[in-house]
Amino acid sequence: MLKRNSSLFVFFKSMIDIVFIAAIWVITYFFRYDTGFFDTHKGVPSLERHLILSIPVCLLIFGACVWAGLYRPRRLHNIVLQFWDVIKATAAGTLLVLTFLYYTQETVYSRRLMVLFVPLLWVVLTITHLGAIMILREFRKRGYNLRYCAIIGAGKKGQQLWRDIGKMPWLGMRCAYFIDNNTLKIGGIVKGAAVYGPVASTLNIVQEHPVDEIYLTLSGDEGFGAYSVLEKLQTRGITIRIVPDWGNLTSTHTTAIPIGSQLLFCAADSPLGGYMVVLKEIFDKVVAASIILILAVPMLIIGVMVKLTSAGPVLYKQARIGMDQRKFMIYKFRTMKVDAEKISGISWSKPDGSLYTGVGGWLRRTSLDELPQLFNVLKGDMSLVGPRPERPMFVDQFSQEFKDYMLRHRVKSGITGWAQIHGFRGESSLKKRIQYDLFYVRNWSFSIDIWILLLTPLHVLKGTNAN
Repeated sequence: MLKRNSSLFVFFKSMIDIVFIAAIWVITYFFRYDTGFFDTHKGVPSLERHLILSIPVCLLIFGACVWAGLYRPRRLHNIVLQFWDVIKATAAGTLLVLTFLYYTQETVYSRRLMVLFVPLLWVVLTITHLGAIMILREFRKRGYNLRYCAIIGAGKKGQQLWRDIGKMPWLGMRCAYFIDNNTLKIGGIVKGAAVYGPVASTLNIVQEHPVDEIYLTLSGDEGFGAYSVLEKLQTRGITIRIVPDWGNLTSTHTTAIPIGSQLLFCAADSPLGGYMVVLKEIFDKVVAASIILILAVPMLIIGVMVKLTSAGPVLYKQARIGMDQRKFMIYKFRTMKVDAEKISGISWSKPDGSLYTGVGGWLRRTSLDELPQLFNVLKGDMSLVGPRPERPMFVDQFSQEFKDYMLRHRVKSGITGWAQIHGFRGESSLKKRIQYDLFYVRNWSFSIDIWILLLTPLHVLKGTNAN
């Protein structure tokens, strides 16, 4: 019944899209040729011809929408990925329409008409598709359009999966029951759900208590023992999902790579990869260059103040470890007296206040000493946003104390970061800093970067743990 409803929904969604595409094509015609906002010295195509062309235009753009996957079930997919699919559909549809108009020699159609048509098409497709997603999510939160699942394994992993599903009611997933081999749990209640068993009886259990999906959370011999039962369930149209057993590996943002007939999983990957690395690099350099131009005079004044209040160079350079564990020299306005480390020794804690230059303490408190790192960004050593880089000896030390520490080096080090805007700077808890840095690595997005950049000035003004 659920699959039938899903098919009907896709059908109506497709019809609505075709109607909207045709409407946009017609509206664009009147706006381009009848409003008087644009010249028509190249001639005006007949309305009848324009209406006839709406048929191939609609079919081509609808085909692009199908190709982009806009009509595939996306219940468990991230809404940002679905937004990207709309962009792909619009771009592909535009190319198809332009190619069609070129080869049919519809030369009377000006670029202005397409410039009007394409953005309007993107806006409408975005509204219809993301609007439909939001409506569906709201219905699912209210208990409609639900899918029910059974979790094989009532242990720690199974219970964690149950909690994760419960935190996302908009998915419309409900855990109906657990299936387990533990005789002490069978017949009882775990997390409010009944526990049936053993796993070998899963086929009979599902026949008596139907579900749409089965999630396997067991590992080792128990997990392998369930495969023969799952194979039979799969032939009956039940979706099978497997929670992988990563052992002692860290499971972060996972990716799947097909090689021949095999599917390989990466247990610790970051969403920051592929073309996104290039886009982030461009964003970093454009913003860094803009900030340098805006703050050129204040930075020059700070340099003069450093020079006048203490002997020695204006800038301080220090070796740090960045992305892929590569060493680079970080730039700062010098805040300590020359050879201060020879006096105090190398330390991760806050230095003795007597070792600061005349303006050093103020520069540290306001984090203005970090401004020269904008040039590190231009050089490509650093990013605007990312985990703060540490000195080589501390990287060696921390990597021994915290097994996940080196995952921070999967992305470029940053001037500011997720840990910093949450107050974990300087002498704050190292464990917390690592946790926040790893959250950033696993969940990177441009929206997170922008959010961090917007909040950084507020946290700099607080001056918490700035050293």
